[in-house]
Amino acid sequence: MLAVIPGMGHFYLGHNMKGIGYLVGIVGLQFFGIDLDLSVIGLAVGVPMELGGGTLWAYSIVDAYRTAKHMEGPAPGANYRA
Repeated sequence: MLAVIPGMGHFYLGHNMKGIGYLVGIVGLQFFGIDLDLSVIGLAVGVPMELGGGTLWAYSIVDAYRTAKHMEGPAPGANYRA
């Protein structure tokens, strides 16, 4: 549920600066991507500029998951050697 708003997973985990960075980055890429698509630059590139914001959004979800797993620590007995 926290993946709907960019950066919320990081806020939940206590990584506020990372959450703000993702939120500002994704909103900025989406906003400027729409403006650039309507200009000559968007036509020259030929790729929808919103893909940058969408890709960063997907990465932020993966990063929040990895951060949560890292904060959780190793599983009991993970470093056990017989």
